[in-house]
Amino acid sequence: MIKLVTFQKRVEQLTRPAFEERWETIHGPIAAAFPGLRGYMLGFSLDEGEPPADGVAQLWFDTREACQASYGSEIGRNGSKDASAWLARREHLLASERWLKRAGSLSSTPFKLLLCLKRAPHQSRAAFLERLAAVVKPGLCDLTGASQARLSLDEAGQLLNSKVEGDLMLVTGEAPYDALVELWFTERNAAAQGRDRLRAWKDQVFGRDEIARWEDALLREHVVVMPPPPAFGVQEGQI
Repeated sequence: MIKLVTFQKRVEQLTRPAFEERWETIHGPIAAAFPGLRGYMLGFSLDEGEPPADGVAQLWFDTREACQASYGSEIGRNGSKDASAWLARREHLLASERWLKRAGSLSSTPFKLLLCLKRAPHQSRAAFLERLAAVVKPGLCDLTGASQARLSLDEAGQLLNSKVEGDLMLVTGEAPYDALVELWFTERNAAAQGRDRLRAWKDQVFGRDEIARWEDALLREHVVVMPPPPAFGVQEGQI
């Protein structure tokens, strides 16, 4: 199974509450009807001020090709057209998932820390992901206080083409990030404290010449279409 991660920033005309309401009530139902969709979750930013992303969407499909075909459908193109009308930032990442620790359902761990990493230009994608997999261990939960942990990796270097016209095919290229470290918490305060520890871990593990770009986010997740196992939860339907 493959996950499409989309980083979203609203246009200036929208307030954050208006952005969230529009996403939930207008755009969310459009995306929930995408052909071949296996799961759909929204993550709303809990950061104050103007974070780089107001929200992060996750959509699961059987394969990268199935994801592209879905976005190339009439429903998919309409969804892309709608999103482009109210988003100033819309960056995609197609990723595989590797669980580090699974401990419960979404309802028990609704707060999420997302650490996004992009390798330096001199490193190959394969070498960077191999190194990341070697240093990101289940012990990261103990360090940060997280209940669950997962890695999402761009292993193929293929980009979604989410335009609305022409033949839409997967594109070979560089996504905004090569990998995501995902950590879940039972309480918001615990997630905020874990964020400081996660940043310190990043600075300790990676040298300045290894990371070209990074960002993190504190999110509260919301299920639109429950992903099947092993995407989330201990048992199918458990939220």
